[in-house]
Amino acid sequence: MPSRRSHRKSRHGCIACKRRRVKCDERQPECSNCLNRSTECVYAPRDLEWAQPSQTENASARRQSPAASSTPSSSGWMGSGDLLPRAPELNLSDMELLLQWCSSTYATMAHDQQFEHLYQYVLPKEGLEYPFVLHGLLALSALHIARAKDPTSGTRYFSIALEHQNRAIALFRPIVPSIDRDNSHPIFVFASLLLQLAFAIPPCSPLVDTHDPVQDLLQAFTLCRGLREILGASWHWVKEGKLADVFTQVDDSKHWPLPETTEVALSQLKYLNETRGKRYGDHDTECYGAAINHLKDMMEIYQDKPRRVELALRWPFGLESRYLKLLKERDPMALVILAHYCLVLHHFRHHWWMEGWSLRVAHSIWHQLHESWRPYVSWVVREVGLEV
Repeated sequence: MPSRRSHRKSRHGCIACKRRRVKCDERQPECSNCLNRSTECVYAPRDLEWAQPSQTENASARRQSPAASSTPSSSGWMGSGDLLPRAPELNLSDMELLLQWCSSTYATMAHDQQFEHLYQYVLPKEGLEYPFVLHGLLALSALHIARAKDPTSGTRYFSIALEHQNRAIALFRPIVPSIDRDNSHPIFVFASLLLQLAFAIPPCSPLVDTHDPVQDLLQAFTLCRGLREILGASWHWVKEGKLADVFTQVDDSKHWPLPETTEVALSQLKYLNETRGKRYGDHDTECYGAAINHLKDMMEIYQDKPRRVELALRWPFGLESRYLKLLKERDPMALVILAHYCLVLHHFRHHWWMEGWSLRVAHSIWHQLHESWRPYVSWVVREVGLEV
């Protein structure tokens, strides 16, 4: 009797197929299943997976301590024949990072006392049961320390941060296809932490000066789209669970007037889009217009919320795949719109994990644009502090 034909198991299928627990053919940009069902096809980005997970890590997605485990040998106590277990060795590096989180870093991630309590007490407790959450916290702590250290020490803490992030992703990935009421809170929390890591890692890298900032930002945007479905799938449980009081009391419905100069800049951006749409047949007026309108809406919301840095992530969450494709191709109009997003990054520049983004991205866009396009971003790049 002929043996069954084996197939290679892949963990890189789209999120929708994973949730339905069906085989994904991994076609890009849309797999066959999503195409046939007319559903949005989103792949969890692989760019941020700096290290591949081991089988051991995948098998221990829950209740695995972030500290290095050991198998202690038993020895006699006071020369007697009684055998006593030896206490596990303490991982001083993890303890340092946890102390850093609970004493300092937590406060830099929260915008009010309620969120400070969440970050300082609730999340570490979640991490005791779901270690991928704890690894995420330790990764952010290591990056926070790296920003304040000299280059040599900073490089060491940056490497530690990547190790914790990689372990967190390896533990997180197997749980994603089976989101339920019980694990929805830690999944929602870690997805949020992963977004913050995506913005915190590039500026902390020892090789940041060799990076293309636009590519770094595009990678963060891709992650936002990949996590959008995960956050959405867990939200209906989160808003009714133990974190409901924290997340449902945030009112983002009110829009506030923009500074006059910003209002003028966005109006000119809209006019540029509409004018080019009438002049050039291949100009995607609808796609660019959606990105501009979404950017304006988000900027109007955060005017009275100077500490709500997470609002900076709203724009990439709402971007269409068409715009991201144009941005990847370094389309001039897409870059001009991205330059105006630098105003958002600049607004939140005092948060350590947002520091430097606006300057680096604006500088890169200025040099990537042809001279004929630069007048459309000249005010923006000066507004964020560049001399052009």
